[in-house]
Amino acid sequence: MMRTTVMNSPTVGVYHAALLDYLLSDDESGLAHAYDLGRTGLDSGCGLLQILHVHEKALGIILDSTPVDNEIRRRVDASVKFLTEALSPFAMASNGYRDLLKTR
Repeated sequence: MMRTTVMNSPTVGVYHAALLDYLLSDDESGLAHAYDLGRTGLDSGCGLLQILHVHEKALGIILDSTPVDNEIRRRVDASVKFLTEALSPFAMASNGYRDLLKTR
C-alpha cells in the first residue's frame, strides 16, 4: 500500500471547496481553478500522488455529505485505490526526473 504525505500540496479544505464548486457549477472557471491548484502544487514540489491523496480526501468529504448508496461509495473508494496504484510508476518516474534535474 502506498503512503504519501501532503506536504507542499493544496490543503484538503481549499481543494475540497474548489472541487465542490466545480461539481455544483460544472463550468470552465472551475477547471481553471483546478489547473491553478495543480500548478501551485507542482511549483512548490508537490508530487502527483500527493495531489491524488488530497483529491481522495476532498471527494470523501463530498461523498460523506451526499446521500450515496454504500455500494457506490465502496466502488468509488476502491477505484481511488486502484488509480493510485496505477499512477505510482508515473510518480516514481517524475520524482526520479526531478531528482536528476536537481543534480545539474
